[in-house]
Amino acid sequence: MQKRIVLLITVLSLMLCGCAGKAPDSSASGQTESAQVVQTESAVAGQSEKYTVKLTERQKKILRDEGLPEEYDRLTVSQKNAIVKIESALSYLEETYEDEFEYLGYVSGGLDGEYVTAKISDTLPEKIVTVYISYKNGEYTYSDNYEAKIAEEEYKKEITDFLSGYLDPADFQVYAEIRELRDAGESLVERAVGVPLILVNNVCSEEDVKAAAQAYAEWIAAMDNKNGGGADFKVYKTDDYILMNEFNYRDYLGNWIYELDVTVDAGDTINIEKYEP
Repeated sequence: MQKRIVLLITVLSLMLCGCAGKAPDSSASGQTESAQVVQTESAVAGQSEKYTVKLTERQKKILRDEGLPEEYDRLTVSQKNAIVKIESALSYLEETYEDEFEYLGYVSGGLDGEYVTAKISDTLPEKIVTVYISYKNGEYTYSDNYEAKIAEEEYKKEITDFLSGYLDPADFQVYAEIRELRDAGESLVERAVGVPLILVNNVCSEEDVKAAAQAYAEWIAAMDNKNGGGADFKVYKTDDYILMNEFNYRDYLGNWIYELDVTVDAGDTINIEKYEP
């Protein structure tokens, strides 16, 4: 989803001194506004108008958390640029969706371009949304991955329901991040672009894990989208597996016994490779 927002200030594409932090409500009224340009002195013949910029409370909080001045005029050009874009990106999210968002970070450019990350408030586990910023014809255009993030729980449920026909649901966990949602497809598994991670308790025999991996690959290959897909089945000792959950599983990822790497190409060719540490 995209929305055009014309910024009131022309700025350079540089970082806000590595901003990272969380933001409260933008103002006492509950509204979110971009930094406002306020005229402070009327123009007279032969003179330019003077302006100052009034930052929102959210912008001031972000600057304060970074140890930066809360007065716009005391910021460097790159910091002015960043704090305006951050507020505009958060405003875009709040105007487009009904959720509240907390600022996490800003990146001025690189392989993934310029973007702002924000957490959807009051979600556990955290759902982090990325707002991508592009500039064309004097306007900043914003796009985001909100819908993909919201869909992740249902995506994992579809995979869990399928694999429950091959493994005991108590002995595997599904984690997945959707990078993109295609328009075509009846199910989320068919529409989603991503590689699910399936963590398996070693009480499951290797034969059963292989059967589940093969069935999953055939399931993907049978879909109409012809875009391929894959999954990573990682098997763990029971002592580790029983401690793993959606909040801490990343802490145990290096303790796997073996893994089955499943890939299905666009021509529906299935490949399953076993790896050991």
